Amino acid sequence: MSPEEQDVEQEAIARDRDLAWELYEAQPDHPKIPEIVASVLARSPQSTGQIILLARHYQEVGRVDEARDLLHDLMGRRDRQYANAARELRDLEHSAENFDEAVRLARIVLEEEPGESWSDLFDLGRALTFAESPSVGWPVVDAAVAQAAAASPERYADAVGLQATHLLESLAPPDVIVPVIEEAVRLNPTEPMLSITLTFAYLYTYRPIEAEDLILRVLREDPTDQSAQFGYTMAHAMAQPLREGLATVEELRDSGLGEYAWLIMYETRYDCDAVSALAALDEVMPDDVRRSLRRPLSTQQASEGSGESQILSWHDGQEPGSGALWGAEHPFRLLSDAEITATEAARLADPTTAWVWGDDGPTYMSVVATDDDGNYLLVVAGGRLVLRNTEDHPFAPSLANWLWDLAVNFGARDPRPSSRLA
Repeated sequence: MSPEEQDVEQEAIARDRDLAWELYEAQPDHPKIPEIVASVLARSPQSTGQIILLARHYQEVGRVDEARDLLHDLMGRRDRQYANAARELRDLEHSAENFDEAVRLARIVLEEEPGESWSDLFDLGRALTFAESPSVGWPVVDAAVAQAAAASPERYADAVGLQATHLLESLAPPDVIVPVIEEAVRLNPTEPMLSITLTFAYLYTYRPIEAEDLILRVLREDPTDQSAQFGYTMAHAMAQPLREGLATVEELRDSGLGEYAWLIMYETRYDCDAVSALAALDEVMPDDVRRSLRRPLSTQQASEGSGESQILSWHDGQEPGSGALWGAEHPFRLLSDAEITATEAARLADPTTAWVWGDDGPTYMSVVATDDDGNYLLVVAGGRLVLRNTEDHPFAPSLANWLWDLAVNFGARDPRPSSRLA
């Protein structure tokens, strides 16, 4: 091949390399990508960056094992793409929740290119949080943010935003998250998700007036944002009584509204709310459990009922004595709307239980289930689920958590961030 022909061939290869990346950026699952990559590699075996592109494409179309094999093979070549292949494999294993392997690969990247990027250190900290514990991972994330701050203001803004998201997904309490998200919003006030998260963190820490002011700014930019609408509803409901002198912060705190708002935001953000759990149960529960469930109420009947509307519109309770079918440690079964009404009336009329069910005793939002032996599950202030008999006992962080435990016990995939922590 003459020099001129070689130049033409190299130009053609370069065009195809660029085309493959452009296709991926426009449509990551485009079926032509493997064909173009194969053509480039056949003519230019040293263009191993195309292997990384193909691995990304395979992940996009659900061929994760093939992507993993490609990246392992590329690392085995030990060429100039070694560190990049390790980065890709690190991210793949993190997404697959193989956190120990993600830590190993993150360390390889840092050994190969120390100080190359704050994001490499961040990804090590992120993996350590889930492989070991937040107390191990969070300080590494802090160090990555400090490294980004030394690099440039733009990188610092990106790092703080990622840190806020990481703290949220690794179950940091809202009072820990608040200063980080405040800084992220200061650096990037146009990012609505950060402002919405900060709104709910303010509600959790009982700063509803600040929450209302902040969420109104988000709604001015996008009045249709449903998360922002819910945030405003909760913020206004808490702020207005304070402004009018009808309630104190201590009284709001006793109501648990801030914790409840945070819980709803969190479970909705990670698709692990009660409605999602019920949908998962539909997919995995055995036939004997399904046969024990009553027909659902209509949406209107459920919303007007005494119990949790999302459960009543799914199934109006469960046959007496069927709680053991769930296979859980405690054999609770779902109550129907009529049973809930009757139970509340009977408990209030009985002198031995009225003190814990009446106005002078612990309050609750709704009754959910019974073991048919005098124990009940109730949703109380803050959205927590308690076992009530003659007193309250903590049972689950929320109704959704209990329902997800039932679904996971039958083989459903667990979406809760808590399931990822060691």
